[in-house]
Amino acid sequence: MRRKIIQACSFAVLLVLAGCLSIGPSNVDITDVAINRSLAVSRVNAYRASHGLPPLIHDSRLDQVSRDMAHLITRNDSMSTWQHSARGLSGRLNAAGYRTFAGAENLGAGYVSFDHAFSGWKGSPDHNKNLLNKYVTRIGMAWSKRPDGKWRNFWVMTLARPIADGPPNL
Repeated sequence: MRRKIIQACSFAVLLVLAGCLSIGPSNVDITDVAINRSLAVSRVNAYRASHGLPPLIHDSRLDQVSRDMAHLITRNDSMSTWQHSARGLSGRLNAAGYRTFAGAENLGAGYVSFDHAFSGWKGSPDHNKNLLNKYVTRIGMAWSKRPDGKWRNFWVMTLARPIADGPPNL
């Protein structure tokens, strides 16, 4: 019995370590593209206001969380990753020292501008739900590119409510 427990624990550790490794080529030329964050946050906040929601505050720590995910999906030329899940986002936020009450994330591929990505997210029920999440208070984003591949442009928007902002009114 003890051997089975040790084997199960060893297997679990290997799975965790494997999840920390990125899949895909490591030699992909990734470029971070500048975003006019002030304008982007303004557009998101205008959209939220049109739905009776309070504005979000830009948070550079969420830009970094977004950048890390953007690099992962850019390197893989795919948005398909377990790290893009509630559990994956929570783990990435915790690893960045960003403790939260709530969090959400939108990914996009192929969009050549923020306006295109934003339109795509508004037109997608799940992404739109994140944009209109009443529990989040902060926003960060990243855009990265690669010179080849299927999508070339990758977007990540991370939305969160840090512990510092207090619990949401439920």
